[in-house]
Amino acid sequence: MFKSIFGRMFWTYAIILMFVFSTLALSLSALFSQFNERKQIEMLSSVADTVEEWTVTLQVEQQDALSAQAYSSVLQSWASFTEADIIIVNRDGDVFEGTKQITDIPDKVMDSIYDDKITVFKSDFNNFYENRVLSVSYPLHYKNTPIGAIVFNKSLPELRRDVIELLLIFVLSSLLSLLVAFVIIYIQAKKISKPIVQINKAAQKIARGDFSERVAVTTRDEIGQLASTFNFMASSIEKADANRQSFVSDVSHELRTPMTSITGFVEGMLDGTIAEDDRNDYLKIVRDESVRLTKLVNDMLEMSKMQSEEFKMNIAPFDINDLICSSLISLEKTIEERNADIEVDFRPEHLTTLGDKDQLKRVLINLIDNAMKFCIPGTQILIKTSVANGKAHVSISNIGEEIAPDNLKHLFDRFYKTDKSRERDRTGAGLGLSLVKNILRLHNQPITVKNTKNTDDDNYTTTFEFTLEVE
Repeated sequence: MFKSIFGRMFWTYAIILMFVFSTLALSLSALFSQFNERKQIEMLSSVADTVEEWTVTLQVEQQDALSAQAYSSVLQSWASFTEADIIIVNRDGDVFEGTKQITDIPDKVMDSIYDDKITVFKSDFNNFYENRVLSVSYPLHYKNTPIGAIVFNKSLPELRRDVIELLLIFVLSSLLSLLVAFVIIYIQAKKISKPIVQINKAAQKIARGDFSERVAVTTRDEIGQLASTFNFMASSIEKADANRQSFVSDVSHELRTPMTSITGFVEGMLDGTIAEDDRNDYLKIVRDESVRLTKLVNDMLEMSKMQSEEFKMNIAPFDINDLICSSLISLEKTIEERNADIEVDFRPEHLTTLGDKDQLKRVLINLIDNAMKFCIPGTQILIKTSVANGKAHVSISNIGEEIAPDNLKHLFDRFYKTDKSRERDRTGAGLGLSLVKNILRLHNQPITVKNTKNTDDDNYTTTFEFTLEVE
């Protein structure tokens, strides 16, 4: 019964409602009973005043038979009106008139005479009644002197009957209210528990590897927000899983190619397939492939570190123009080998920026090396710095072939290469631009790439541009 959210919610609310209505019924029962008794006593008090007048007139001041008969008739009328037995008692405790043949008077009646006060008590009236009665004793006065008592005996079951009738109305109304409340609670509990059940089923499917499951969002409350968050989480997990599979596939491909080459060349040298004179050339290829593997592993480790919260940046002021010159010096051998024509345009000549100098040098080296790889031989590579909108802008441009729009938006993805890039660059692993974007992301700076057609020829100018904070 309490194993599910629906069961706990439904029965918890049901028990609370039943407890509230039961407590309310008992409280109202006691209040109705007290209220009814109080009203009865107030009504009997007014009747007692009238009976006292008739008693003084027809019994004390006149004592003939006709008066006694009239007095007896009056008592019977008032007894019928009040639905109570009426007994008239003198100071000696003797009953000289009454609607019931009662002879034994309780002491509490005598107390009302001697103490000259109204006395209310419940009893069987000295075993006269089978059931208990409510007795109300009023002092009987003549010339301001107590001469006896007027006693009203009203059946308690009769009094309770009125209370029971009121309670019956309350209980019937409460049962109808409870029925409506249970229906509403059932609907609400189902409404709340249903999306949670759906989320649970969807979570189980995701745990089994099915990331396509989504939960219908039908409300805007906390449950609806939970469903929306779950769907967002499922989409993120699905995307992450797709990226993981793609990453594993790409890493496997990038590692398999150089390892296959290395294995093949080494086996060729061992079994004599490769001639002794050609071994140095093939050993150079093995060395290059080993260097490529080392760079790939190092780049992957750096990518992993950058995605960790523990990765710390050493932010400090430095001159970005000096850093560009330092990066060009580091690439001097490569520039000479590729016979690259590089021009710089620094405006201003000195530009102090904020950032991690070592990491940003990697950005510059990767972008400059990338520009040299894919530029058309004999064309110029332009590196520019400027200040605009309170930030330093660094751009690196080269002239090359067209990059399709679909390829352009994926340039910063891990292991991504366009078909033409694969033909030109067989040494890269496709991690350079991804590293660049991650380093700039850690600096909270964007990087953009544009590929525009030149007006004077059929070539295209590709420009990478990023920004840095100015000190």
